[in-house]
Amino acid sequence: MGWVLASRLHWLVSFQLILLEVVGRRSGKIYKIPVSYASDSGEWVCLTLASNLWWRNLEPAKVVTVHHRGRQRSADVCVESENVDRIEREMAGLIAHNPLDAPFAGVRLNWRFQPNPEDLALAAQRHVVIRLKPVGQGL
Repeated sequence: MGWVLASRLHWLVSFQLILLEVVGRRSGKIYKIPVSYASDSGEWVCLTLASNLWWRNLEPAKVVTVHHRGRQRSADVCVESENVDRIEREMAGLIAHNPLDAPFAGVRLNWRFQPNPEDLALAAQRHVVIRLKPVGQGL
């Protein structure tokens, strides 16, 4: 999926996914990670399972390279891994933006595509929120 997001074919999936270039803390190797996102007040909000340890490389980075809709940009990074209430709110917003993310997070939706509150609370305990603020230009 990463090559699609970094190519001219990005329009196939870039409404839903962005590509993060993450530098390994120990290895220095560049990893390209596709993640689902939602736009919020000029920032991108992403989620990943806490057990997917790649997000720990973001904490010391402070700035990350993002491929968004065919453009490469730098973005400031803020990772939230402990405040479960905030993670739950951010997850609800991401699911509202893209209901297809709900099953991947383990959250059932009702007939109105609203998340099941109990599922959302449990899922928030297993996820991490990544907020990306583009450096320089807006979205």
